[in-house]
Amino acid sequence: MRILFATEYYHPWVPGGTVWSLELLARALRARGDEVAVVTPNYGAPARETVNGVPVVRFPVGCSLPPGSRSAPTSTLVNPLFHLRFARALVRAGREFGAELIHAQEKHALVGAWVAGRWLRLPVVLSLRDYGLICPIATCLLTHAHVPADCSQRKLQRECAPIYFTRYGLPDRARARAKLALLYLDARLKTRLLRTARLAVVGVSAAVLDIYRRAGRIRPEQGRVVYNLPPAVAADAPPGDRAPVLAAFGLPDRPLVLYVGKLSLGKGFPVFVEASGLVAARRPDAVFVAVGDGPAPAPRAGVDLRCLGPRAHEEVEALYAVAAVVVQPAVWPEPFSRVTLEAAAFGKPLVGTRIGGTPEAVEDKRTALLVERNDPHALADAVVELLADAALRRSLGAGARALVAEKFAPAGVVEELRAAYRDARA
Repeated sequence: MRILFATEYYHPWVPGGTVWSLELLARALRARGDEVAVVTPNYGAPARETVNGVPVVRFPVGCSLPPGSRSAPTSTLVNPLFHLRFARALVRAGREFGAELIHAQEKHALVGAWVAGRWLRLPVVLSLRDYGLICPIATCLLTHAHVPADCSQRKLQRECAPIYFTRYGLPDRARARAKLALLYLDARLKTRLLRTARLAVVGVSAAVLDIYRRAGRIRPEQGRVVYNLPPAVAADAPPGDRAPVLAAFGLPDRPLVLYVGKLSLGKGFPVFVEASGLVAARRPDAVFVAVGDGPAPAPRAGVDLRCLGPRAHEEVEALYAVAAVVVQPAVWPEPFSRVTLEAAAFGKPLVGTRIGGTPEAVEDKRTALLVERNDPHALADAVVELLADAALRRSLGAGARALVAEKFAPAGVVEELRAAYRDARA
């Protein structure tokens, strides 16, 4: 099968884990015998190139970004001209490539993919990887398991926006309100298209599909679960390799507790910071390392917390290899974090929260320890338990690696995706 991936970002722009998921998925499809090409906006790279064996076609959008984790401005992605440019690029690539299906990998690729699909008479599949087609901020999910039934533009501005401004400290609130209004309207228009069009939908977890269904954004019968793929190759670093890795990051040779992700409220970074103080009181030898974009907290006496900022994927993998414990303390229902898969692939014990897609990726007390969200004391207790018990760390890590090999093996994930493709073509 010849498949076009339509995505907002692709290498060298990596603002989140989606890009790595797409690369692994493209490789797995190619290994199965399918052909994959990527169509994506061009923020300042060659218009055509091959990235790790996958052809990439980039179309101009009038916006330049440095390689890395920065996102494009809202005005670039949410406007009719962007959708038309995306559709035209997909039509041209589809004809040249002989495409049989278009797979929109993110929300801002949906409109262009749908238009191109209509033009070329090709089926279109959409992946749901976040909650952006429900609400641009979804602050309700920080305290609720599902979106309230009275979700609306008015509720967003009157109730949700003030919470968002307070928690994220946004100074220009008038401009932020206008941006939220635009994004909310954009999401509602896209979900109307989602519900009315003949569009196949896949979700990265059953949890994300359930939230969309309960919010009325997709039809009850829509949606098939297709999980993310774990790293292709990962293994524990031999003891001899630990010292140079730690030295490269300026870290001491002490037990390392690793957090990977944006330093944001939804990802649970403030909970991690508070828990680090509780752990340090009992384990002063522990070193807490955070990798991701966001402002670092003020130093705290007696807590060795290192915020390393955004790092290349290879550097993050090196940190996984030397970590004693990995934490994923999400407060919102994380759709399906790559952290859980990456920690498992490296055989590392994980402490995660019992919400969203995380319970689908791990098994409590067999491959990880799960705690309630927004509970720094429970998070700290779990971390201290693991730091004190090397046998438990080895047991959970081995169980996690075995579960990844069984449940998230490329052959099974690709077969689920190809079944969604067959449904779409039918």
